[in-house]
Amino acid sequence: MSRKLIEKTRRLLEREVGTTHAPLEGRLRFGLAFPGPYRLAMSSLGYQIVYGLLNSTPGAACERVFLPDPADAREFRRSRTRLFSFESQTPVAQFDVVAFSVSYELNYAGVAQILELSGLPVLAEDRDGSHPLVLAGGPCATFNPEPLADIVDAFAIGEAEDLVADLVRAMEAARGEDRESLLARLTQVPGVYVPRFYTPSYNADGALAGMTVRPPAPSRVTKRRTRTLESCSNLSTILAPNAEFADMLLVEVVRGCGRQCRFCVSGYAGLPPRPRTVTDLPEGQRIGLVGSAVLDHPDAAAIFRRLTDGGKEFSVSSVRLESLTDDLARMMCRGGQRTLTIAPEAGTETLRRTINKPTTDEEVFEAARMAAEAGFPRLKLYFMVGLPCETDGDGAAIAGVVKEIAAQQPSLRIEVSVSCFVPKPWTAFQWCQMAPERELARRLGRIRQALAGEKRIEFAAESPREAHVQAWLARGDRRLGRAVAAAAQEAVGYAHAAAELGIDTGFYALRERTRDETFPWDHIDLLVTKDYLWSEYMRALEGRVTPGCKVGACTRCGVC
Repeated sequence: MSRKLIEKTRRLLEREVGTTHAPLEGRLRFGLAFPGPYRLAMSSLGYQIVYGLLNSTPGAACERVFLPDPADAREFRRSRTRLFSFESQTPVAQFDVVAFSVSYELNYAGVAQILELSGLPVLAEDRDGSHPLVLAGGPCATFNPEPLADIVDAFAIGEAEDLVADLVRAMEAARGEDRESLLARLTQVPGVYVPRFYTPSYNADGALAGMTVRPPAPSRVTKRRTRTLESCSNLSTILAPNAEFADMLLVEVVRGCGRQCRFCVSGYAGLPPRPRTVTDLPEGQRIGLVGSAVLDHPDAAAIFRRLTDGGKEFSVSSVRLESLTDDLARMMCRGGQRTLTIAPEAGTETLRRTINKPTTDEEVFEAARMAAEAGFPRLKLYFMVGLPCETDGDGAAIAGVVKEIAAQQPSLRIEVSVSCFVPKPWTAFQWCQMAPERELARRLGRIRQALAGEKRIEFAAESPREAHVQAWLARGDRRLGRAVAAAAQEAVGYAHAAAELGIDTGFYALRERTRDETFPWDHIDLLVTKDYLWSEYMRALEGRVTPGCKVGACTRCGVC
């Protein structure tokens, strides 16, 4: 083993607070892997919650595994050191289970790279009973597991709180059985998808024709939804100075969002929205409030007031500008937050109605006023280009809105972040084609040029090339697995790997789907009906707005 890598790991460990050192002997040993660097993993509340769940489940023990940065990855290879766990530096290959938390498509290659650095076969078909079982969970694994289906043995679909205990019990019951028997047993755990029992077939045009399901697997795998969320932890378990949010206690305030923005997979896949109770928090601790729509919590104002009255520093990643008030803005600023972040998404009210985010320009300007008067030095705005029905006028309007804010609020420094629209599964726009890279670059360039020379405005844009990769991975099928595996090789990117394998990425990213096309994720059931999503797509094209979710009071989407 490389002494340099061991010492670096132990130095990071020494700086953490709250690390669990559970004995591995006699327990089901989980290596909880994050296909990204340590600093991002330790800023992921979902990753930390699963770490805590596994270590509190009878019969299980969990240690963390991270994707090394490029320099460390080279040292692993140079020294022929196998990737090891964080807590005890145990080789990953010695664990019973390697469980990945996957929240971003561009991290798929990180899954394959962790397996390769661990000395494990990347493809599931090359592993046998002598190797750890490879699991994956998290947002991407839930909404479309197929691009990783040739790599991962089993997927946890949905929320982990109840699923983890059932999974551990099933694996303990299968001790001594062969791998095929274990996987067959896992198909009987609600919310577990085992790709080995599902065989895809394709039409002559390349589109998916359907899935042949082999017993004992169910024809569809329904996501697990935790019904007793209030009894589950909503706090990060480890404080890490080297994390992206250094030494900040992350607190889940609300899970899911009922706004139903038509481009947002978490808005649909996370239904219904459920507020969490925020109880007493540790003294002297910086707090990060986490949730898709923190200000939609019915007690948001009371939570903010309790934090500020207690002298606590806290931050909120992004706020719904329609829910913002002067009082909330002042409390956030008093709590130490220096940047207020809002997401108009589009430059015109017409396009905002298309995406079901019917914010007016006046509401955007009013949010900027609140930020300035509350004392925020910076305002960050998120926009997108390439949205359905978008015109050049919509792009010009983004620059116009930003310039107007700068003129109205001279005390604010303004950060403008523009991403590229990527059609995602389980959204109203899952049928849409994506704008080509060149067109996205042109639209971003026009906005950049319109804002050039504005001294108080900083402009940042997503790479259209990376957005294109994200798109074909998001809506891809099982045929992409070998491209993901190839992309894990050092200095080999996704696009190069796909080209080498003869994969037409435009087929997945740029092609408009017909209403009746079978999607690679149709055998996964996230409870939202396909008919409802299609009706939302039609409403989008007509510029019609759908009211927000009223939990239990309507049945239009299928979840309730």
